[in-house]
Amino acid sequence: LLTLLAVFSSTGFSQQGPPANVNIALAEQKTLSPVAWVSGTVVSRNNSNIAAEVSGRLMQLAEFGAEVKKNQVIARLDDTRLSLQLREEQANVENNQAKLAFEQAEVSRKQSLINKKLIAKAELEETLANRDIAKAELAAARTRLAQARQNLAYSQLRAPFDGIVAERLSHLGEYITEGNAIIRLVETANLEASLFAPLTYYQYLKKSDSLLVRSPLGQGKAGIKSLIPVADSRSHLMEMRIDMSSFDWPIGLDIEAAVATGKSKEVIAIPRDALVLRRSAISIFKIDGENNAHQLDVKVGIGQGSLVEVIGDVNVGDKVVIRGGERLRAGQKVNIKNNNQSLISGK
Repeated sequence: LLTLLAVFSSTGFSQQGPPANVNIALAEQKTLSPVAWVSGTVVSRNNSNIAAEVSGRLMQLAEFGAEVKKNQVIARLDDTRLSLQLREEQANVENNQAKLAFEQAEVSRKQSLINKKLIAKAELEETLANRDIAKAELAAARTRLAQARQNLAYSQLRAPFDGIVAERLSHLGEYITEGNAIIRLVETANLEASLFAPLTYYQYLKKSDSLLVRSPLGQGKAGIKSLIPVADSRSHLMEMRIDMSSFDWPIGLDIEAAVATGKSKEVIAIPRDALVLRRSAISIFKIDGENNAHQLDVKVGIGQGSLVEVIGDVNVGDKVVIRGGERLRAGQKVNIKNNNQSLISGK
């Protein structure tokens, strides 16, 4: 028996078992703010039902899901009637131009006769009035011509912005009346997120310029575009818009954003992964200078991202276990695997 004990002792085994492989991080002094996650949705700045401005039969319509550029034709109405109206208004302009030219010539002729005292001045005044009427009629005809040109142009609906065809609201061959929505176009270039937060968060939001956002597709930072500190009496929630143009996330995706709910303060912070959660208490494993593990009960304060405030016998620079602590026992030797890497990140 003494021989066996000597063998175990010489091979370095003890009652605590062999050294455990762990990753560690350093406790640091950090400025943290308490945060809450609020829900929202990725939206487009422009989600528009494009309507017809003239009446006509629908002859062309962009395909569902098509990506279109600004000013690209997305629908076309039959322009036969509008083309005929344009020709009619062009003829009216020419007719009124001829009338005005005749009246102007009459003014010149009667002015000459008055100078020779061959006619009364009243005849000239009547001709001047006719000339002015002809000018007004020509101006009105030109206005109708411009309107006819505009109506003809309206027979081709053009995209007001770059976007994607999200819905076809009419079908080829249907007769479309003025004001009827034909197609729904959604802008995809300038995405935003619409989020709702309690009004009590406003005092902290107005001091921020960006928020941490997350979704099933990942996470990142998004700049705050606008805060609307107005809420209804039921929800007491205010809307805010954040810039999502740097994210390749689809419109309609549900997201969350971390919003500060209290003042920032200096704390001793460690990664959340260092916490050992039990029903009776929360603890951490701290590593001493001889690579022995000591289990300490702590209290948890505010958290922000992957970091959390700890209250207890923890000082700046203390080594805490963030990986490999699941089976670690108090007093057990450890083998630190990430001594040469960034400790606070736990990598």
